[in-house]
Amino acid sequence: MCLHVKDDEPAQVSPEGPRRHYPSDVTAKQSAQQRIQHMQNIRKEKKKLSKMFARPAPVPEPGLLWTS
Repeated sequence: MCLHVKDDEPAQVSPEGPRRHYPSDVTAKQSAQQRIQHMQNIRKEKKKLSKMFARPAPVPEPGLLWTS
């Protein structure tokens, strides 16, 4: 003998939450860490560019050089 019950659909229960995390699903800690990393990269890039575009020492005029 088999009992049939109305609304006999299996209930989907996931107590630990969704298993798949999407890229937009970021925690506050991860977000803060990403901002810190981004700022560090910007600082490194700024230092690198400032070295690249630093003013070179002025070249003396040819007539002012000592000749021996």
